[in-house]
Amino acid sequence: MPLPTSATRMNSATVPRLILLFLFLCCTLLACAAIPEQEQLISVQSDMQLTRSNGSCTEETTLHNRQTDASRPGLSPDSISILNWNIFKEQRQNWEVDLLLLSHEKDIILLQEAALTEELLEVLQQRNLYWNLNSGFKYKGIDTGVLVASTVQSLDSCGLRHSEPFISVPKTILVSRYAIIDSPQELLVANIHGINISLGTSAYQEQLSGLEKVLKKHDGPIILAGDFNNWSEERTDIMMGLAEKLSLQVLTFDEGGRTLFLGDPVDQILYRGLEPLSQAVYPVTSSDHNPISVTFRLAEGKTADETHLR
Repeated sequence: MPLPTSATRMNSATVPRLILLFLFLCCTLLACAAIPEQEQLISVQSDMQLTRSNGSCTEETTLHNRQTDASRPGLSPDSISILNWNIFKEQRQNWEVDLLLLSHEKDIILLQEAALTEELLEVLQQRNLYWNLNSGFKYKGIDTGVLVASTVQSLDSCGLRHSEPFISVPKTILVSRYAIIDSPQELLVANIHGINISLGTSAYQEQLSGLEKVLKKHDGPIILAGDFNNWSEERTDIMMGLAEKLSLQVLTFDEGGRTLFLGDPVDQILYRGLEPLSQAVYPVTSSDHNPISVTFRLAEGKTADETHLR
């Protein structure tokens, strides 16, 4: 749920008022939301049949160094195009038109606040995409969370779920792994919807620490993108701390245009082992967030350790 836009950063006097506003706005959500006891990973893979599983990332989860099927299609090392968008539960008009237009020729699409409506399923089918959704809750009976769709089938996926303080509605993370054509490396893609309102940053820190435990097991290229809700200096510091630990770079958008909450852009793309070729921001009225995109190529000869030592 978004916060009011402002030209200034969050300060301590603002927090109580925003929490009251947030709790008031969440009453409507809670009246319509049902929270499953367990993680729910919903997928459409090679047989195009919808499946459900627990799918939780655990301490034993390993998303690297597995035997990869050489016959399985992979991403091009020369061009990996990403679209990232908080789609606001598809509550505004024309989101389908914008999603169809902006997803054209994108290899991987990351959505936050994705509600698994018939309309969204139709768009994904029209684009002939494989996808996984980590459902945090059911909104009006419809699974809602973070979704990653792609033109090639993921090798594997798992999810994390952390409850918002005060209202206990979960925010979710989805982690997927992809083959790269003619490369021994595999691309790990993580989609995050960050904890939003809290007193202090302990819940936000816990969420990003849980993600770090999963990502640090991967020694290849990484894309970490989503709605980070890093609308304060303290939250941004936590995000940057995660980036430093994992040798991630934060993509810059010189042209501006990203949605601001309390003066800060919260839609971010972090990366490792890749070189950005182009990036863009798309002003829309179909969500309270503007979509962002980037096209990468695989950085030749750079391992995670070499990137860290640069």
